[in-house]
Amino acid sequence: MPVNPKRSATITKMRETASTAHRKGNYAEAVRLYSFSIDMANQRPAWEPSGLVRDELALLYANRAQSHMAAQNWVEGWKDAESSVECKRIQNSKAWWRGGKCLYEMGRYTDAAEWLTKALELEGKEGEAGKDISGLLADAKRELDKDIKI
Repeated sequence: MPVNPKRSATITKMRETASTAHRKGNYAEAVRLYSFSIDMANQRPAWEPSGLVRDELALLYANRAQSHMAAQNWVEGWKDAESSVECKRIQNSKAWWRGGKCLYEMGRYTDAAEWLTKALELEGKEGEAGKDISGLLADAKRELDKDIKI
């Protein structure tokens, strides 16, 4: 059976509305809308391609993680980044970076370094994103060195 185009369009529209709310600084509304989108994607019938569901969920969880991060809800952001990575381990450097950032902010520097290393492997060191990841990874390693010296 084919994919229901109305469901796909509704999920996309809701994701775009959530992204707009995020850009306007309304992070609670963005989280709420991403949550509705996640619920809708999870309710796809079993006959629809599982790869489609995983890709949708990976993006939605990563985006919701970003909104949680903007509101400094580090634990919630970490959980969503982790869910995104579980849905899609490769070609998902943003989720790895967001998870690493949340872990860093929670003071879990060893875990943060692992996640940021994976993000850097996927993203590469070139470009602005690679430099941001490298900088945060260096910060996490410095924090680890402080812990060792104490």
